[in-house]
Amino acid sequence: MLSQSTPLSRESRLPRSLNVIGPVATPPIVLVAFTRPELLQPVLDALAHQSVLPTELVAFLDGPRTEQDVPKINACVVLLETFRTILPVRIIQRPQNLGCDRNVLLALTEVASQYPSFVYLEDDVVPNPCFYDRISRLLTAYQPHKQVFSVSAYANYPDELEADLTEDFMASNRVFALGFGTWSDRWLALNLVEMPSDYNPFQTFAHIPANLQTKYTIVNQFFIEKNHKVDWVIALTLAALAKNLIHIIPKKSFVKNIGCGHPDAKTYRDGVPDWINQRHSLDAVPDSLPETLEPLNGKSRSLSGVELIEHFRRSDGLWLNRSALKILLSQYASLDDRRAICGFFLEQIPVMVRRRKMKRET
Repeated sequence: MLSQSTPLSRESRLPRSLNVIGPVATPPIVLVAFTRPELLQPVLDALAHQSVLPTELVAFLDGPRTEQDVPKINACVVLLETFRTILPVRIIQRPQNLGCDRNVLLALTEVASQYPSFVYLEDDVVPNPCFYDRISRLLTAYQPHKQVFSVSAYANYPDELEADLTEDFMASNRVFALGFGTWSDRWLALNLVEMPSDYNPFQTFAHIPANLQTKYTIVNQFFIEKNHKVDWVIALTLAALAKNLIHIIPKKSFVKNIGCGHPDAKTYRDGVPDWINQRHSLDAVPDSLPETLEPLNGKSRSLSGVELIEHFRRSDGLWLNRSALKILLSQYASLDDRRAICGFFLEQIPVMVRRRKMKRET
């Protein structure tokens, strides 16, 4: 259950324009790099050409997994040291390999203990020239509004919502970490660094409240549970959702991902998915802000069981076990919803049989 709070739409004195915000916050940029100097270089080039230069870059580099990582990490260090001619750079190298997720959580927690807010970038996220200025203004604009957990430069939302978006930014139930900013007190309050790596306050994907945006998080969490993986962004999304926190995201991305298809990519090693930069605009300089903190202009209604199952069917490889079936049936009372849930469960039984057979054979 989500925590009870004052309805988001009743928020008063919300900012409506970034261009009139001032004085503007000057947070550090936290940059996480590892073994991809050829991707880090264009990110640094883009930072050097910001309309407003960042005040400081705090770079974290994880320790090597094997000796083969060492020269690549060293190449990244050289690039960062050279970048000190542009702006102050603090470089933190981990003595041992922590893994991507743990390194990021520790990095953001360490920075949060020293600064009131911060901006996060990865070594494959190239920012538009307006990036630092816009994110800094967003952090200033929403600092008094404690229900806003993060602000982002990355746009990703269902196509059916686009026609209703009249402002440059919107409220969302999802965290997008491809260029985002947050406030240290809000980051530290979630205490993710002390949580288990597979943290999910809803326990399992089937318990996550389903609406037009969270339906994608539900599918992501299913595959995390299925494959016994971890993902700090999904854990953050769920932790914020459980506390009824929301996020400000743009209609057009003003960052671009260039890491898909790289052999050292954590995900999407096979190439660039069509959707990942679909909403990117190099010319975007967003200004107008939503008049309410209600996610997506009131489009956050709960999905019916029928709608959720239709979404599951479009997600190749997703199935329900008996536990998930029981949870979903307890959440939906209508005959149509229950018929859809049970029908999907029965359709997937052959999949579950094959899966158990493969487990026995391995």
